[in-house]
Amino acid sequence: YASNVMRMENSYFFTQSIKQRGPDATDLFQKQITGASAICKQSTDAYLGWMIKREFKAMHSLFSNISRIRKDVGDADVPIHVPRAQFVRTLQKESSREIMKEKIGVVYARMEKHLSESGGLLPVAWKALVKVLYEWFGRWEKLSTSCYKFILEPSAIDVVRIAKAASGVAMAPSNRKGVSESRAKNQSASIEI
Repeated sequence: YASNVMRMENSYFFTQSIKQRGPDATDLFQKQITGASAICKQSTDAYLGWMIKREFKAMHSLFSNISRIRKDVGDADVPIHVPRAQFVRTLQKESSREIMKEKIGVVYARMEKHLSESGGLLPVAWKALVKVLYEWFGRWEKLSTSCYKFILEPSAIDVVRIAKAASGVAMAPSNRKGVSESRAKNQSASIEI
């Protein structure tokens, strides 16, 4: 993931730096801006996929398995290979509203740690993550409904709302200061030990 973060930040910084110099510089470096934007998008997609797979490991594994089985045998036979009881048990354990809030909060905190404040990439990357969460959870909702007639809760729209709330609370200036201060205290405490 570290290489993706570096490519994301560097290409984003390059693009923003050139664009800030005005339309003449933007026109002159259009080919480089296009290339940097493509690198940024590719690295962002890889990083966000890694983040979701890491935090939602059980759900990703379950739905990847179901998707693979579905391609091989069709919707009707999926419950034979992944029993409904196992499916429901995994979802109950991994996808309650409170667990989602916690996991999405952890993802935000991790992104905040990985991305530099000065780069300005966190809000852009978070917006992209919310979009990817919506796509993945929407796909998982469809699989759940078509293979098991089970309604995934929280829904993809609810997951987006949870993510937006997580970023809204975390990005509030007063809370941001508290997070920075607590990080500084934690760093100084670890240095003293």
